[in-house]
Amino acid sequence: MRRLWPLLLSVLFISIIHAEDRPEPIRVCVSTLENSSRDIVNPTWQRNELMQALERTNKSKEVKKGKAARIEAVELESTSGPDSEVRDRNCRFVLYTNLTEVLRAGVPQISLPPPGAVQVGTGMGDPRAYPPDYHSATVEYRIMRAGNPEPWASGLVSAQDRLPEDTLVSQLMDQIASRVASELRKPHPTAPH
Repeated sequence: MRRLWPLLLSVLFISIIHAEDRPEPIRVCVSTLENSSRDIVNPTWQRNELMQALERTNKSKEVKKGKAARIEAVELESTSGPDSEVRDRNCRFVLYTNLTEVLRAGVPQISLPPPGAVQVGTGMGDPRAYPPDYHSATVEYRIMRAGNPEPWASGLVSAQDRLPEDTLVSQLMDQIASRVASELRKPHPTAPH
């Protein structure tokens, strides 16, 4: 029994040292999706999809081993702009999303082609060009530091597929979660601690 006691103490000491090396979790307030498109989607459901996708990023090997910080997603009811809940919920960052465009492919759009564009294949609005249930969606996202009105990071994600609009936007939420997690976990000299 005497030999076991020093071994247990050394294991406990090593585990405490490794626990101190783990980066602290990053709290992110996730706002409700703002919808600037003409299409109807459920913004709260999409926000919840984004929060679940952010939680799934914590299942990576780096996070489990303590080499990368966990991301704690906290729901926020507002869609944009300053919110007093951010301070109350102790978030370091705020994630805003905006659904800017949802299009049904094959439906004629009023637009001018870029200079030098050459039309190839079927004509605009031709049902053979795309299947009738083919959609395109674009979501813009901004990461803001709590208390700072300037964007810390931002981006745009788009997808096209034969899926319903809500499902396509949900896939974009997965892409945004992956990009946001990568952005938050990489070292930035100006990131608050």
